[in-house]
Amino acid sequence: MMYMVEIEKLTRKYNGHTAVDEISLTIAKGELFGLLGPNGAGKSTTISVISTLLKPMAGRVRVGGYDTNGQPAKVKKLIGLVPQDIALYPMLTARENLLFFGRMYGLRGGELRLRVGEVLETVGLTDRAGEKVATFSGGMKRRINIVWV
Repeated sequence: MMYMVEIEKLTRKYNGHTAVDEISLTIAKGELFGLLGPNGAGKSTTISVISTLLKPMAGRVRVGGYDTNGQPAKVKKLIGLVPQDIALYPMLTARENLLFFGRMYGLRGGELRLRVGEVLETVGLTDRAGEKVATFSGGMKRRINIVWV
């Protein structure tokens, strides 16, 4: 069976405090998975390692068969991360936010403009592309926030 996420004995510490202690789990392709626990249980740390934002201190993490340490660029092409809080610049327009984040993904020129147009259409906000995100409803902000996923 091909697992989309494989975690083997993942450990991560901060300043002598163990945030994640040898966890192991697998998530199959198409499977829905929730990571639940109280504050300080290591959920955000685990997600940060899976998404290549942090390196494990011990253990191994693979996404789509790619090692998060050795092949982070390939892992990043397979995943999307939506933060709990809206991560947009309210004084920029929807299009400006998407252009900014698209550049962070390495898109440029015509490819970037094409992708921004596609995602605005996908989330039904083409007609609001030139408006500042500060004027959007919470649902509209969430749609713009997750559009690259």
